[in-house]
Amino acid sequence: MAQIDSEQAAVASLLETFIGVMARRHVALDSRVHRPVFLKPQGTARGVFKIRHDLPADLRVGVFSHKEFPAWVRFSGDTVPQNTDLANNTLGLGIKLLGVPGTKLLDGEEGALTHDFVLQNHDVFFVDNAQEFAEFSAAALAGDEELAQFFATHPTAAAILQEMASKQEESLLLASFFSAVPYAFGERFVKYAVRPCRPGKHRPQGPKSERGPDYLRRDLRERLLDDEARFDFFLQFQKDPVTMPIEKATVRWSESVSPFIHVATLELARQDIDLPGQQENIDDQSFTGWHALPEHAPVGSVNRARRVVYKASADYRRRRNHVPIGEPFESVRLR
Repeated sequence: MAQIDSEQAAVASLLETFIGVMARRHVALDSRVHRPVFLKPQGTARGVFKIRHDLPADLRVGVFSHKEFPAWVRFSGDTVPQNTDLANNTLGLGIKLLGVPGTKLLDGEEGALTHDFVLQNHDVFFVDNAQEFAEFSAAALAGDEELAQFFATHPTAAAILQEMASKQEESLLLASFFSAVPYAFGERFVKYAVRPCRPGKHRPQGPKSERGPDYLRRDLRERLLDDEARFDFFLQFQKDPVTMPIEKATVRWSESVSPFIHVATLELARQDIDLPGQQENIDDQSFTGWHALPEHAPVGSVNRARRVVYKASADYRRRRNHVPIGEPFESVRLR
């Protein structure tokens, strides 16, 4: 009971923090309310999520029991839009499958036809649970001294954030992405990974000083104008609940114990990511692991907090921006 109460208190604290951050940015940046995290848009694309036709029966669960789905893909940076890509920041990948039948998990969205995968370019989360996430968020807002005190008592969080900050991706289409936190897979549990398998023609970026502040978006547009791109989608199954825990999001699941299994491919056709209205349309959408079939329910403390915080943040943002709340029903028309 005490653990449940402390997690509920942490969720309430996170909710207050996230909505407060969004409200302050609304005043400071412009008239629009932005996401609390992963708010820098790096580009959106239309794609097709194709499930492998030769999957064994035990892997044909939920989404993976179908052949393919059209998809919207959102690449993003976990920083404000004004910040340069040359500064190290975590990158995000949101995949929204369209036309997915079945009852969904979120209240009020039972008839929605979407299913989301939410990933980042690092394979573990930087805190174990909602309580630590709330403590970190409060310390980060309080100032450098409080943040230093948090890191002094949470050395694992400090080390993981340093790993994340040390990454400098050459291209969004060359990066690998991970769910970092676990999800159900029927009666089992998995983590997700997305890795490039056809990134297009090689385009050397040159020295950092010559790349420009928004080189990731420019590179994405140039590559997709020139050629298609593909990512392989993988599952990593929990084999040992002790060494591969559900409730400790900082723990890396060993690939030697449980290798990633290729189950699908995300194909991005040649296209112009700057078509009128495309970026705005996708940025108005909500991406959360809770836009999901019950067979793929998010699990663990961080995911339980996300259910409440992401839904409330998305609803607040879309109400303030005069955008309809709910999931899209239209399909993607590929050109």
